[in-house]
Amino acid sequence: MKSLRITLGVAAIALGTFTAFSFAPAKVDSKLSTGVFYSNPVDGSWTPEQVMGEGDCNNEEGPICSQEYDLSTHEPTDNPALIKTGEREE
Repeated sequence: MKSLRITLGVAAIALGTFTAFSFAPAKVDSKLSTGVFYSNPVDGSWTPEQVMGEGDCNNEEGPICSQEYDLSTHEPTDNPALIKTGEREE
């Protein structure tokens, strides 16, 4: 009987801990802080037009067509996985 109470006590603590973390509020840092935008080929600044899906860059040699920008500073993040080059096919 004593081992059953211990087992049930441990199960209740585990379930309570899981429930508490399941309903905990999300971290403030998890808000969207970056976005992928088309780049101005002249000066590399971002345009207000956000890239949707694969985007319209042809990925050939040439200037940066789109890349990820920090939304608070409007500066590029230089994430190589999100930098697309070439001319934009509109």
